[in-house]
Amino acid sequence: MRKFIIPAIASLTFIAGLVALLVPFIPVGWLLIALASLLMAPYFKVMRKFIGWLAKKDTTGFVEKAGGKASELYEWAGDQKRAEKLEAIIEENVQNSEKSKN
Repeated sequence: MRKFIIPAIASLTFIAGLVALLVPFIPVGWLLIALASLLMAPYFKVMRKFIGWLAKKDTTGFVEKAGGKASELYEWAGDQKRAEKLEAIIEENVQNSEKSKN
């Protein structure tokens, strides 16, 4: 049952992000979309590419930290396979962004 909680939360967060983008005085739309993309990255290739782009643009390491927390959430849900997949996605993109900076 826990395996269905994360996709449901991610979907609701994504919808809330889209709604927040339509309302100009709520500036958290992109943040909610990025969070939902992180949670949906093991499921959709488009989200993996978006997370890769975010990791390349991020200079503070926030995407890497958030990816670690999302991976812990997958482990809590008992979905070890997707937790490892998310860690691999984040690690690959962080290494690629470090290589391009040097």
